Amino acid sequence: MKKDIIIPVVKDVFMAAVYEWNEEFASHAWYAYIINKSELPLEAIMIISQAEGMIDAELRKSTLFRHAFPRLEAGASIKVELLDENIFQLDNRFMVTFFSEGTLFDKNYIFPANTISVDNVIDLDNNKHQGILSQ
Repeated sequence: MKKDIIIPVVKDVFMAAVYEWNEEFASHAWYAYIINKSELPLEAIMIISQAEGMIDAELRKSTLFRHAFPRLEAGASIKVELLDENIFQLDNRFMVTFFSEGTLFDKNYIFPANTISVDNVIDLDNNKHQGILSQ
């Protein structure tokens, strides 16, 4: 029976840590974005984020954040949340669930500890954003 269960693979949907200007803070800041590079829209998107890891032999966790978005068009992106630089020394995990053409998709995206850094920034989204893609 297990062999009959089809688990769809997420393709062309990414989480990114984007480094951009923040008018309110009058400085650059890091934001999490979901990017849809597929040819189909995503619907009923749920994103749960949390950072966790070991620091000085002690397990540290951030608050769990939940986000919901009704739709993300093909080729578009949505700003999900502001990222606090104090959690970059932890693994940052984004659990993403969405529907596309009536099929439920689910994927965990991870930014390993100390990878969110200006030194690792690349051009994303045809140069609309600069940041780091998750693993």
